[in-house]
Amino acid sequence: MLPNYFFSALAGTTWYFQFFFYTPWAKPRWVVSSFSSWTLHMASIIIFSTLWGIALKEWNGAGTRTKLLVALSLLVLVGSTMIVGYGNYIATAGAATQSASSH
Repeated sequence: MLPNYFFSALAGTTWYFQFFFYTPWAKPRWVVSSFSSWTLHMASIIIFSTLWGIALKEWNGAGTRTKLLVALSLLVLVGSTMIVGYGNYIATAGAATQSASSH
């Protein structure tokens, strides 16, 4: 049981620290707005942690319905991430066009 407590505490600590490191380190590097960058940040955490769980065979004992729901959830997250990314592309392309036309 001790390793479980250790890794649970480590996961919680890592999750907690991401709030400290996101703002000064990651946020300035995102070109998109802060709402979009936070949305993409959270979606990528869920996507990659789920894929990591699949790679480590954490879902092996789950039923078929559960596995289908996980796959559907991943598709929804990837699709929504692509939609947000495309929306940001349109916004930045529009801003660049406006800036170029005003000069």
